[in-house]
Order: sequence, then C-alpha cells, then structure tokens
Amino acid sequence: MASVSMELPWMEMAGELPSFEMEEDEEDQARRSRRRERTTSWWTRREDEMKTLLEEELRNPPIGGEEEEEEEEEEDIVDEEEADLDTMRMYRRGWEQSFGGSYGSFQDKSTLICSLSLSSLLASFGPMRYTEGAIPEDASCESAVQIFSVQVTNLKDGLKWPLHVYGHVAIRDLLDHNRNLLFERKRDNCQILTRQDSYLLLTGPSRAAVIVDPVAFEVDLKVKGKRESEDKVLSLKYFQHSSVTSYERHVPMIRRCCPSKRSMLEVKFAVLYQAVEATVVSTKVVRGSWMDHYRGRVVCRTASASKEDIVLLDSRDGSMPVNSDGAIELSRRVVSVEISGRLIFRVVALRVNDKMGGAASRVNDKMGVIAEDSAIFTPMVGGKSKRTCDLGFCEVEITVAWSLFSTLQDLRLHNIL
Repeated sequence: MASVSMELPWMEMAGELPSFEMEEDEEDQARRSRRRERTTSWWTRREDEMKTLLEEELRNPPIGGEEEEEEEEEEDIVDEEEADLDTMRMYRRGWEQSFGGSYGSFQDKSTLICSLSLSSLLASFGPMRYTEGAIPEDASCESAVQIFSVQVTNLKDGLKWPLHVYGHVAIRDLLDHNRNLLFERKRDNCQILTRQDSYLLLTGPSRAAVIVDPVAFEVDLKVKGKRESEDKVLSLKYFQHSSVTSYERHVPMIRRCCPSKRSMLEVKFAVLYQAVEATVVSTKVVRGSWMDHYRGRVVCRTASASKEDIVLLDSRDGSMPVNSDGAIELSRRVVSVEISGRLIFRVVALRVNDKMGGAASRVNDKMGVIAEDSAIFTPMVGGKSKRTCDLGFCEVEITVAWSLFSTLQDLRLHNIL
C-alpha cells in the first residue's frame, strides 16, 4: 500500500497561537479571590504541621553509637535510600494527620469513573463532572497540571538495562488528596525499560489535577529481581509544585529531576492557565478496518505546547488494540487544555517490525509510518464534540467530553471551608 502523508496542523501554527491571558469580569475575580483566601489559611496550617514533624525528627534523631572515623561519618550521611525512606514516612504521617479523617486511607485512589446521576456526581471527583446537566455558579476554568512523560535515566549502584519496573507514580491535588495514578504496575506485570526506551507507559491521570493549592507528586518504583527478596528500590520520592505562571503563547515546560541512589527520574509537565478538562470517551474505527499488521499510536497536543506530545496510546511492536465494534482501547483518556486554545489529536499507523523498538517507537519518529491524520478540537465548558481522522484505509472518530472544575463545592463537601 502506498504511504499516505498528511499535514500536521501544529507544524503551521507559528504566529497563529491564541493568547491565554484571559480577562475575568469583576464577579469572577471576586469569587476566585474568596476561594483563594479560604484555602490559603488551610494550606498554611498543613505546612506548619509538616514543618513541626520535621523539626521533631531533627531534634530527636535515632539513638546510636558514637562515630569513630570520618569514613563512617560519610557512610551515615550519604545513604540516599534511607533519607528518601525517612522523607516518605514523614510525608505519609503528615498526610494522615491532615487528611486521613476526611479522605480515607493514604493508599486510596482518586475516583476513576463519574456517574452523571446527581447523587453520584456530588460524591465523585472523577472526570466529566460537569459535562452534562446544569453547571454550578462556582464552576470555572482553573490552572491544571498537564503530565507529558516520566523517564528513568542514569542507572547506578550496579543496575543495568533492561529493567523490569513496577510500582506507582501519582499526583495529589486539592479536590480529594487521594492518589491520582499516572502509572501503576504490579510485580507480576512489570514494564520492561531499555536504554533506548526508558519512558514509563502512563495510564493516568484519571481526572485532571488542579493547582489552586500545591500539588504533590509521589513516586514509588522498584526493580524486579529473580526473587522478591532481590527486588531493589529504583526511585522513592515526594515533591510539590505550586507556581502558576501566566503566558501569552507558549506554556513554560517544567522538568523535575529526582536523583536517587540507583537512578535519575525526570518528570516533564506544565501548568496550563485557565484550563478545562477534556476526557476522550470514545476512539472508534467508523469506516474501513484497522489492519492486523499495523501498529498504532494516538497522541494529542495543545496549541500552547505544540512540540510536546501527550501519548494516549502506543501499541509499540504489537498490533492496535481494536475490539470487534471498532473501539480502540486507549491507555490514557484525560488531558487539560486552555479554554481559549486548541486540542489537536493525531492518529498514526505504522508497520509492525519486531526489530523496531526504543527510539523507533518514540512519537516524533517517522520510521515505518504508513498513514497519519490530525483532528483539531475547540475547547468547550461542557458537552461533547466529535472529529474524525482519515488514514485512507480507515476513518477513526474521536469523541471528547468537556468539563469545568468546581473546587469551592468540593471543599465544602469535605468541610474544609
């Protein structure tokens, strides 16, 4: 079959990008100001509690023998794994004291599915919260965190590629403070990372993460050994992000590097200003059929980050996961986009090649491309919209559900305000 080449919209967007500095009317400004005033005092209390815990740990270190030599002193100070473990213990203790009474267990996950019935709607923090029905007065666009990738690099302490990795990476925000999983694998279902392809296959977030207050990133990854007793910690980290920078054309990209005893973990994300939540509710072949010998990739981009893909599905060296009804099973479904911006989807068909992997499976690589097409969505405050990508041998229809955020109502539900 001849190759079908399609023009990619984001390649022509230079000079056409919309401004994301949105003007708010006086009522919106007053509402936003009241919310921030109410939440600031609450967050300050939490920060004070965490600081007190840390000071107590420093004042009362574990009792041990006296150091005899300088060499021994260095060993005690430089044990990164123990330091990371202590930090995570303090973080968990602080979370349980601050949120355990209202939000359940530290291990609880953020709601995955949001029913549109009123009772479930009020009790759920899942996606599509205000896609249908009446939108509350306090629902609004918010600053939202867009996660692009999580990569493992710089192996140390005897680790060698390939790695069999399991564990989780999660983000927590103001809405329910539970784990909003970006990546989760059990020990019997590891992801194999190689030197050429060391990116985690993300499956989340399950809903958009807002940044009215600082968001917390949580990493707990292990490397599988021959026996469970031989498993090693790959990365055990916790960090926060709180800054929101307004911008006119291009969103600032944030790369957070987390060094540990055995590796470096790089989390790439951005904070989108005045954003709405976009949930891909359906990706379906509506004309023709997807060839068994074609692998596939579905990605999207916002106009403000036109060089960064959000990978929704990459079948790598396997065939496209299409069921009997033509529905394509995506790995990720929820993204954020500025209300005055654009959301651009791209569907790509590639040749299956058992020898192709690593760099050849990265999103920007043109190797083995059979056909590709793009679809542009204009964000909305609610409802759904559809667009199609025509790959020649088949057409793929993408349906997106839109929703605003309502942090004031969510805070009241849990008696934080």
